[in-house]
Amino acid sequence: MEVRVLSGAPLKESGVWVPVIIKVDPLKPEQSLIRKACQVLLDGFVVAFPTETVYGLGAVATCEEGVKEIFQLKGRPADNPLIVHICDLKQLEDLVTEVPEKARKVMEVFWPGPLSVILQAKDNVPLITRGGLESVAIRMPAHPVALSLIECAGPIAAPSANKSGRPSPTTAEHVYQDFGEQVLILDAGPTLVGLESTVVDVRKEPWKIYRPGAVTREMLEAHGHVAVEFVGKIEEGDSVPSPGMKYRHYAPNVPVVLFREISELPVNQDITVIALDHLGPSLQQRNNITFISLGPDQRSAAARIYMALHEAERYGRSTYVQLMDEEGIGIAYNERVRKAAGASRKLAR
Repeated sequence: MEVRVLSGAPLKESGVWVPVIIKVDPLKPEQSLIRKACQVLLDGFVVAFPTETVYGLGAVATCEEGVKEIFQLKGRPADNPLIVHICDLKQLEDLVTEVPEKARKVMEVFWPGPLSVILQAKDNVPLITRGGLESVAIRMPAHPVALSLIECAGPIAAPSANKSGRPSPTTAEHVYQDFGEQVLILDAGPTLVGLESTVVDVRKEPWKIYRPGAVTREMLEAHGHVAVEFVGKIEEGDSVPSPGMKYRHYAPNVPVVLFREISELPVNQDITVIALDHLGPSLQQRNNITFISLGPDQRSAAARIYMALHEAERYGRSTYVQLMDEEGIGIAYNERVRKAAGASRKLAR
């Protein structure tokens, strides 16, 4: 990846913002570098930054011009709402009309972390940020770089930092592959969780999960003491209540086919296979297969799947992706790879 890397030089050249990658410490981000990126946001532009889930493409949540640039850069449909990222509960109170008591309890447990809650928005949250809805999704990321940036700039609206429909980015390099030098990127290394946050509507009971993630239905029910149901799709013509529902997502530029058993894989076709480590020895004995590891278990698979899909693009062949058991984070993982396979939900035969 040939890019200009900033290490203390000014961001402006002849009064124009210079698109660069800024390397920052993921645990103790240098405040001088955070302030440079913060100024870009305050000037109405976008910045790509790391969270614990994936890299986000952010703008100040109340800046309509900045948010508009997010949609333009991504090619994102205008009715697909954004998640607003905050760094403390004071910012939450500034953005929503009320917070149910049971919702506060789960926030205490899972914030900062990969949980986005849908609440009734105040009028100061622009319609473009919330996709024309009355509600807004809010989360507090568990990443020092993200929290420092939000503390400086205020609440940041941010979807994943990729072109719409593409696999989400878990490294700064993934962001650069999609946007080149169009955006400023804060590079703090690879993300840890690897899947986007759980999105749950907590305005009335039962709560509704619109996008599964690392915070599972069972975890929400246990800590919120409330019934929770999963809403996997919306009807044609309905508004989009959450990111990740209506449009094709997470798709690499190679065909994706889903499988569970090795016996489902083709024998006489050169393919790429993305799977758990225990399948590796058998797969690597076959000359027609390029094997990409997801690690030992479902949690590592969730963390690595987007990295693996990006890697699969390099080989330019049909890519077979292993499905996980429908439990825990495996539910979120399967939801993502099914979307990556496209509307046909292709399964190996």
